Amino acid sequence: MTQLLHQLGHRYQWSLASIAEDNAGDGVIVGPRYMEPSKVASIPYALRYRSLFDPQFFLPNTAAGKLREYSFFPDILSDGFSTAEWSVDSASECADRCLEFQLSMEFGAVVIPTRFYEGMPSNFITEQESQFVHPFLNSAERLGVDTAIYLQLILTDQMLKDQTYKTEILNWITSFTELSGVYLIVHVHNRTKQIGDIDLLIGLLSFISALKRVGMGIVIGYTNTESLLLLCAEPDAVTMGSYENLRMFSLRAFEDQDGSATRGPNARIYIPRLLDWVEYQYIGAIARVVSDLDDYIGNDGYRMRMFQPTYNWHFTKPEPYKHYFKSFSDQFHRLHASSGTSPVDSILAECQQALNDFEALREAGIVFPPSSGGEHLANWITAINLWRREENL
Repeated sequence: MTQLLHQLGHRYQWSLASIAEDNAGDGVIVGPRYMEPSKVASIPYALRYRSLFDPQFFLPNTAAGKLREYSFFPDILSDGFSTAEWSVDSASECADRCLEFQLSMEFGAVVIPTRFYEGMPSNFITEQESQFVHPFLNSAERLGVDTAIYLQLILTDQMLKDQTYKTEILNWITSFTELSGVYLIVHVHNRTKQIGDIDLLIGLLSFISALKRVGMGIVIGYTNTESLLLLCAEPDAVTMGSYENLRMFSLRAFEDQDGSATRGPNARIYIPRLLDWVEYQYIGAIARVVSDLDDYIGNDGYRMRMFQPTYNWHFTKPEPYKHYFKSFSDQFHRLHASSGTSPVDSILAECQQALNDFEALREAGIVFPPSSGGEHLANWITAINLWRREENL
């Protein structure tokens, strides 16, 4: 059974409240970028043991935000990280401190961190091994780690679409008998609101399937609505998050910021029936042309609050995200537990229904702005069909 985890970030309290109050989600992925050690320790044990800790070594020479409070972070431990000066002793101490912290928090598994590499570098495997994989596996043996060990990887869209490169990474991962699975993050160079790259989606589905066939677990982090599509390959866990930087991986949050203000996005609401986030100004238009808006949006308490005449829509308000957590979690588990048909067929039917609904709304006169009109849905259906054919399902 695939688990649905919250990717925690700046507004992590919303996710914790959603789990406690609405039973929305099975666990969390904790990130030190936004949570100091004392806040991590304050998460109830009953939730931590169903969760993962992501050390977030993506840019090891930049300790952004709360990362400064973790002695194991490379830039803090070495008083200024550089690959050339990252010694065996430094790597070993880093691994010991990081694993000891994860073990002390009693997470469900420990994570070997990774750093980010753009494109398809030829030294990807050797750099990952020397800087993190071997030091952490050696540390795990010294510390007598007896919990599951997950290797974190950030793979670019180019890596996943290149069959040769992808196969090399799969062969490398599966050569480590100490590993229980992979915590995967996908970096898309030219990212849209929803992933619509057919070749990337097929590559990702096949990557999940390949690991599952050899008995390895896989958790996919920083996922948006494509979590539902990924259910076809039955990963161990996928994620949902509040702000877009938790649903679409970006290095921006981990870089040194110059303090300049940026304009916030327009407030959006997740509409389960459409499998998309739609700008709130379009809700009234949709209500004018459908017989029952609840069929599209649902009727939870957050929806009722948002639709009060005095409600002030803004991307920093909690209600749209708590509505998303609740409605998406319900949709996720409904599709996962489909009886009488395969999850793949259920997901294809859900995508086709959303595609049909968008077309009906357009025929009724609603013109959606880019990235809010279900443009990804035909691509999703195509990707599932072609992946299914290649997997002989």
